Amino acid sequence: MSAPSPTVVPMRDSSSPEMPVAPLAAKPAQAASASAKSSKVTPRHGFMPLLLGLLAVTAWLGVQAWQLEQDRQQLLATQATMAPTLDKAGQLRRSLDLLAADTQRLADGGNGNARLLVDELRKRGITINPNSPPVQPAASATR
Repeated sequence: MSAPSPTVVPMRDSSSPEMPVAPLAAKPAQAASASAKSSKVTPRHGFMPLLLGLLAVTAWLGVQAWQLEQDRQQLLATQATMAPTLDKAGQLRRSLDLLAADTQRLADGGNGNARLLVDELRKRGITINPNSPPVQPAASATR
């Protein structure tokens, strides 16, 4: 084994300006201060995480509001499309109620065929009230 070679550090010569100006003893001090800075714990503030969380919640609420408005517009369009069909269904129901009421009146008046029809409807769970007013159609909610 060979002995370790000694480290040669050039001395500062006033005649050579390219030599380093810092003395050799300053290097360990700089290293100690750098390690002290890296080991120092800096306090963390909760501003950035709080800001990011609030931005995320605000964005989520915005998306939800936009989606609800889109759904509302779609429901209104569907309701407008279905309005004629609902009106026709209401007219058909009123005419069937009038027909059933007239059949009940005929059965009450003694008509055998009408009585047979009313009895069959009663067996199937359909009751006829001849005195009830015709069913009014549901009011269409338009805005």
